[in-house]
Amino acid sequence: MRLLFWDIDGTLIRTYQAGLYAFRQAVEEIWGKSVDFGEIRTAGMTDNFISRQVVQAIVKREPAGEEIEALCRRYESFLPEQLAARNGLVLPGVQSILAKLCGRDDYRLLLLTGNSKTGAQIKLDYFGLAKYFDFSCSAFAEQYEDRDEIARNAREIVRTHWGYCPAHQVYVIGDTPHDIRCGKTIGAYTIGIATGGYSLAELSSCSPWWSVETLPAAERFITKISQK
Repeated sequence: MRLLFWDIDGTLIRTYQAGLYAFRQAVEEIWGKSVDFGEIRTAGMTDNFISRQVVQAIVKREPAGEEIEALCRRYESFLPEQLAARNGLVLPGVQSILAKLCGRDDYRLLLLTGNSKTGAQIKLDYFGLAKYFDFSCSAFAEQYEDRDEIARNAREIVRTHWGYCPAHQVYVIGDTPHDIRCGKTIGAYTIGIATGGYSLAELSSCSPWWSVETLPAAERFITKISQK
């Protein structure tokens, strides 16, 4: 059985910064201030890490855990309306690949994402993709700020639910060097998809197992990952 851990933003969907608009809305409500997101690292970052940077920019000190938590939860509440306002899309190849693999006994479609479980559910529900994924065995930001920590949690989830699973049966699929790095952290095969903010050359320089401009046709994708 092969376990496929997918990133969300830039890999499965493009939201046209709906998340940043939701963060901005939450900041304005909580603190009555605006924040310059040009100064905030967001690509491949977790919700918690983004929240920490935002709070630091606003209060000019190390944020308390409750402040980070409050911003994340308020951000989630604004996310549905911001998704509806941005005309986002499901990225090429995604729907056909997920539809082909969903329900097969030899594959599990999972998430390894910097989103919280609630944020991931909101986004994938909106784009009609949530039905393909097993949320109960997926890895989310939750208390983690670093993607490598989320990956290590994913490895523990695998051990809990499936016992020993050879690394060659685990794949981490994403659009940033952070996805590739965290996949390597747990010994997984990594697939870089240049549909986010990084070019194919930039992803290839991270030495993933496979890197492509966009996801290929479902048959080619399945053939490729079935070779290992």
